[in-house]
Amino acid sequence: MLIHRIERGQTVHHHYYINQCLRRLVDEIKHQRPSYGTRGISIHHDNGRPHVHENVSDCLESEGLAIIPHSSNSPDLSRCDFWLFDLIKDNLINQEDSKSLYNAVTDFMNSLNRNKYKKTFEKWIERMQLCVDNHGDYFECLVK
Repeated sequence: MLIHRIERGQTVHHHYYINQCLRRLVDEIKHQRPSYGTRGISIHHDNGRPHVHENVSDCLESEGLAIIPHSSNSPDLSRCDFWLFDLIKDNLINQEDSKSLYNAVTDFMNSLNRNKYKKTFEKWIERMQLCVDNHGDYFECLVK
């Protein structure tokens, strides 16, 4: 599993996202799939400014990665919104300052196992289907 840790205080703009995240992702995909490379791989991310920048789209396209579009107002499809943020909040005790909070979040993220992440993607696929079934309308009330 490829995990990228962002240093405290680092601004994530499109240049950083391309050079520190996407390049590593593409290299790892090519390493794990030497015969196929990025062929048949789709990537989904929210509409954060670094993700939707034209240079990011150009980079993904040049590497043969398909982009799964994200609805503009769909927090119910964002894995961070429906899973990660609440999980972090539920598992952290009060932190005295930003440094202790940063360390606690980092430790917690490092403690998550592969099955937790896999379950999240399964939930995401279910949510995508709910979105399709409801013609793009809000569906959070239907999630079990």
